[in-house]
Amino acid sequence: MLKEQQAFETKYMNPDFYEPVPAEIGKQELNNTHLKIKDLHKEYKNGFKAVNGINLQMYKDQIFVLLGHNGAGKTSTISMLTGLFAASEGEASVFGVDMFNQTDQLREFMGVCPQHEVLFELLTPEEHLDIFYDFKGADPNPDVKWAEINKLLKDVGVDDKRHYVTSTLSGGNQRKVSVCVALCGNSKFVVLDEPSSGLDLSARRQMWNLLKEHKKDKIIILTTHYMDEADILGDRIAIMSGGRITCLGTSMFLKHRFGVGYTMTIVKTTNLKNKTVLPFIRRNLGQDVKKLTEVH
Repeated sequence: MLKEQQAFETKYMNPDFYEPVPAEIGKQELNNTHLKIKDLHKEYKNGFKAVNGINLQMYKDQIFVLLGHNGAGKTSTISMLTGLFAASEGEASVFGVDMFNQTDQLREFMGVCPQHEVLFELLTPEEHLDIFYDFKGADPNPDVKWAEINKLLKDVGVDDKRHYVTSTLSGGNQRKVSVCVALCGNSKFVVLDEPSSGLDLSARRQMWNLLKEHKKDKIIILTTHYMDEADILGDRIAIMSGGRITCLGTSMFLKHRFGVGYTMTIVKTTNLKNKTVLPFIRRNLGQDVKKLTEVH
């Protein structure tokens, strides 16, 4: 099965830049608890190919990060998956539902946070979650419903703004509400297009904690420009460029494959070779730390 998965996902990319998923995760294919994208293309009327061949699989209980520059094809990809744009070619399914031909069924468990806010100006954050929870047909028990809504508002940091109309909120708080709308109602498939844009560092970290806590039983797709965000959140990371996936794997795989990481410079008091610093750093930071050079 692993060889078949690798052949499928590397159809449009260099296999050297691909990391297979663990066997226990790959088994989700057997019970349709995954998302599968096959031969996805998007060509606009002017001839521009925004998406030029994608084969991907995403799995439950994971955050899948699409990382890339503006124009790489990230937003076009998720726009097709959510039904905003029609695909030129290809097919996709999630939890056994055809995403392009069974959109009514898909919307019963899909949550979307678009790149730009689409909130109702005269509704409060609490009213937004109240309405969208019901739209998704989630558990009608009021105790269950309000427990989830109250927890989301508190976890994302807008509980004190729950009764303010959206038009009076800052851009960052509006962004938080949009993420809560996507997550509420027990959404099993969640798409977040640059959810942390416009947030300061403290608010970004708060949102990261929220997403990690709420990923259980969900497939979450997140697009971002930030490598640190992909590093912290991504169970799998796909780097996209020119409408195709150019690298796919865990954060650790990407760092080892491309040599990305942190460089520490330590100044010694003497020119003598030091044999204690490296063991000390490895004990505190991990055995992956490597010494590049030492002047002595």
